[in-house]
Amino acid sequence: MARNIIADCMEEALVFTGESNILLIQERFRRGLEKPDKNDYIVLVDPDGIFSGMLSLQDLVDHMVEMTNDDIALASLLQERFLSNTSETEFFNIHSDAWWNSVKGVGGDFYFIKKLNETRFFAALCDVSGKGVSASLVVSMVWGFLKGHTIQNGLKGLLISLNESMVSSFHMEKYLTGFFMIYDSVKHKICIADMGHAHTAFLRKGQMLSLKKTCGNLPIGVEVEIEPVIFNLSVQNGDMLLVYSDGIPEQDNPDGKEFGEKRLIALMKQAAENGRKLSKILPPALEKFRGHTPQRDDMTFLQFMF
Repeated sequence: MARNIIADCMEEALVFTGESNILLIQERFRRGLEKPDKNDYIVLVDPDGIFSGMLSLQDLVDHMVEMTNDDIALASLLQERFLSNTSETEFFNIHSDAWWNSVKGVGGDFYFIKKLNETRFFAALCDVSGKGVSASLVVSMVWGFLKGHTIQNGLKGLLISLNESMVSSFHMEKYLTGFFMIYDSVKHKICIADMGHAHTAFLRKGQMLSLKKTCGNLPIGVEVEIEPVIFNLSVQNGDMLLVYSDGIPEQDNPDGKEFGEKRLIALMKQAAENGRKLSKILPPALEKFRGHTPQRDDMTFLQFMF
């Protein structure tokens, strides 16, 4: 090296001021304005262009991963707080059970329960299109809407207003399927609106009753105007209603077989017969079934035992 000059050993480097926003640097890489794959380090300079240090690209990647993980952890914590306490229904002598498990720490599934007055409560289970942080943003908006809405105009008025909010906020780029209901403890009736969800099971004396006639509505957020069809269902002591997201029955195993609705209903019956909660026996059953196969989608259920 004694016969070489420094200029012969130099390579062109990426240069940024030390005050540069790390997200803006990452954006330049993403848009191809810079080519980080040709360099192992970024040269840092002060405002006068004088060398002040170096930053390895690996350190940059590690820092971005840490930032993302911290954001997801915080979003996951907030989303867990969104999930309403099922004790809201104990006032009506109804046992409730619920479970939620996202595939990316945060997701688009959630359930919601709210006591309306001394004789009625509202409940919903929703599945937002997509996964991850983008879906969780929609969840936050919908949860806030449901939390603040008085439901004075009934279930139909609530859904029309929710659809208007979804369309104005996300311009039909995001939508949700959902099962919405109001239970009247005096009339022993459930007012139901199935908005493109259709993942329900209703058991009476151990037998499945069809709720297909409650379907037919479009999901929330796919049309500018909607006219929800509402269905009324009379309930009896001992009836059980299970509402769930498609991530549960569609979970596959290493052989490519899906968990299916039959297994889910069988576990629901088993839990009821043994006096156990479905939220205690379903998660380990799903883990055993899928083995080493990754979880494919967010999973959520909401159950009422009248």
